[in-house]
Amino acid sequence: MIYTVTLNPAIDVSLHVKDGLMPGSINKSYGMRNDPGGKGINVSKTLKVLGKESVVCVGICGEDGQRLLDSLKSDFKVLSVAYPSGNTRTNIKITGENGVTTDINAEGPFYDGDSVDRLMSLILEVLRSGDIVVICGRPPLGSPSEIYADLIKGFKAVEGVKVILDCSGMYLQKGIDALPYAVKPTCDELGMENDPECALREALELTSEGITNCLISMGKDGAVFADSSKNSFRSKSIEVKVNCTTGCGDAMTAGLAYASDEGKSSDETFRLCMALATAAAETEGTMPPSKERVFELYEQIPFCGQ
Repeated sequence: MIYTVTLNPAIDVSLHVKDGLMPGSINKSYGMRNDPGGKGINVSKTLKVLGKESVVCVGICGEDGQRLLDSLKSDFKVLSVAYPSGNTRTNIKITGENGVTTDINAEGPFYDGDSVDRLMSLILEVLRSGDIVVICGRPPLGSPSEIYADLIKGFKAVEGVKVILDCSGMYLQKGIDALPYAVKPTCDELGMENDPECALREALELTSEGITNCLISMGKDGAVFADSSKNSFRSKSIEVKVNCTTGCGDAMTAGLAYASDEGKSSDETFRLCMALATAAAETEGTMPPSKERVFELYEQIPFCGQ
């Protein structure tokens, strides 16, 4: 089973404006949708269209949190805890016809250690060898820098469990030190420019330190991938009509989880992640792309092994 952990989920409100967002002016939207959001939830949505079941693990609070939880329960198995105060955040995504997306993300609730510990305990009660845990996104305000590192260590204590990490900042750095099975940072999150050669060297360095798979995203410039067997690959992005870039990285993370659960090879894993990100860019809001489109793009990935 795959478990996705989102400690700071959101309700995503996606708006579309004809000429792109114009600051200081009245912007008219010609479309709006509301979706359950947060990186781990986006991963679960993508896994579902690929035919893969997952359990959504979240911390919620307030009326908006309950609304989010009710929405999730109609589509997924859910493990949840309620934070003692605050309200689950709402994020605004504004996309123009030029494909540029502006994100306005709310802060959400403050960190509550007892709640996080309780959610971890709920997951550990059902976690079994061979399961995959995907930890994603920014944790609640005031979270200790070791929050994800501690989760990784706790889940890895169950023999045969693989942990995939997708986050940023100090949480990423501490999480890498805990040696998850796979990581999916961006060049920016690693403090690097979007240079394929530098990214490949960094990916190979991380896998030499004990991480099995490392996928580094470079946005419109493509991505690189390396594994602990010193296989490495890179690919440019395919030009498509972009509807929303929010969730492209989450689609890649879903690809890592799906491929790991299916026992895919490294090159198959990388192709799938690139196809998922490209298909996600074509899709409105934070809805997942269609399975048919993903595997159509899979055959078109401009792939280069090292």
